[in-house]
Amino acid sequence: MKKSFSDYWEEIQKIKKASSVIKDNYKRNKVFNNFVNSYSIKHNINNINQTTYSKQAVVKLCSNLSKDGAKRAMDYILNSADTPYLINEKGEEILTEDVIKDWKMDFSNQENAKDAWHLIFSIKENPTEKNLEILKKSVKETMDNNFFGYKYVMAIHTHQNNPHIHIVLNKRNILTKKKIHFNTKDDIKDFWNDVRSNFSMSLSSKGLHYHNQASYEKDLDRKYQKIKSTLYLDESDTKKDLSDIILNIIRKESKKLENKKSKIDILNNESLELKKKRLDLINLFNQYKKKNNKKYFKLGKELKKVSDDLNKIDLQILSEIKEIQKINEKISLLNKELDRYNYQNIVDVKNLRNFVDFMRKNKLATKSDYDLLEKVKLSILKNDINLDKGLKNTMETNTILTKLFNGKKESIFKIEKKINNINDYIEILKQSNAEVKEYENYLKILEKNKEFLKDYAKNRLNNLKLSISKNMNKIPLNAYIIQEYKKGCEYLNINDDLKLASVNFNKMDYGKFNKSKDNQKTL
Repeated sequence: MKKSFSDYWEEIQKIKKASSVIKDNYKRNKVFNNFVNSYSIKHNINNINQTTYSKQAVVKLCSNLSKDGAKRAMDYILNSADTPYLINEKGEEILTEDVIKDWKMDFSNQENAKDAWHLIFSIKENPTEKNLEILKKSVKETMDNNFFGYKYVMAIHTHQNNPHIHIVLNKRNILTKKKIHFNTKDDIKDFWNDVRSNFSMSLSSKGLHYHNQASYEKDLDRKYQKIKSTLYLDESDTKKDLSDIILNIIRKESKKLENKKSKIDILNNESLELKKKRLDLINLFNQYKKKNNKKYFKLGKELKKVSDDLNKIDLQILSEIKEIQKINEKISLLNKELDRYNYQNIVDVKNLRNFVDFMRKNKLATKSDYDLLEKVKLSILKNDINLDKGLKNTMETNTILTKLFNGKKESIFKIEKKINNINDYIEILKQSNAEVKEYENYLKILEKNKEFLKDYAKNRLNNLKLSISKNMNKIPLNAYIIQEYKKGCEYLNINDDLKLASVNFNKMDYGKFNKSKDNQKTL
């Protein structure tokens, strides 16, 4: 019997209905609470963004560079850049020669030393203004998360519809002064995988859809457990008193230092009185000797005793000076340790915040996950408190060091080093995004201390200028003072009024170049 059109239509409707029932009952696979099917895997559909086509995030380590290689890399990346300037980690425009000058002290003198990396961050997008801005911000976020405390410069290239950013990274940390180091090959792989994951998440959060395929292919549980194992959540209680301990030792050592300096002042006064007495005795001794008066024998014995006493005082002063040098070295080491403590606190907070982001984005929704998340949040709060406490102690230490600073006896070389250390700490503090109570106050104190040191450097330069002017016609000239004067003019950006470029350096006394004691006497 031939079916009518109405019969066919009824069958079609039944099939459609059955199909919808099957679809409703079919439980598709989920990853991170998002659907996954063979089509999405084959055609690279980003499951987090569900229907959006996702691309692979590209981060490459192109080369491990020597100091000369770093300069060549900077010159190379500027060739195809839109501007003649590189951009540093502070967002400032800077020339290659200024970068090399700034990084000079971080580079090793060994021939085969590898002091820098050449990195590339790349996206496959049209080089529109919006896409380029997203690329810049994503690279900055990724660098801040993974290379916190390291100096770098970058340049953006927009040719071939493949916008990418070249980065030359200084491998030596600003505060710890240690170079990037990995213990195993797995550590290297995991590190770069994390960098790519951070980059892809940052791009995706700004509207460009990227993923890190290697990250999806890895065992998620292994990754999850590894991140948990590196958090050290229970350490904040054991670390909280460390900055107090360091500060208390610095206080005690600074008190010792002040006592030593007071003792030297007393000894110097005694020495001056004895020198005056000795001079009077020498004059009397010469007068009696000319007259052949026998009293000069008695004066000779008295003169010998005064000279012996004077020598003893000089030896005491020398001993106290050596003790002061040891105390200064100890305080300097303790100050560096306090800086490292604060740096580690900042890094710990960053790691904890990154972990919270990781958990939220991957939606690990078991009860233990939520318990851990609450523990992480509590640990962030504790670390913020520790950081606030550590920074307060650092400010007090900085004040102590400023009070102990003797501008009259410090060379411009040392003052420059102190100012550079303050600059490094200011940058670390700014990069940290530290949510501490007196953040702005800390920055103001550091800036104030920096200006204080600059004023001393200017005074020192004026003293050098005066000393050199008086001794310009004397031979030999003191090489150390000449070099210090030139350094002061360069560092403070002050004109060389003495025109020392025309000085004949063959007439300079290099024997005194490193004898700071002799140099201080000439001033």
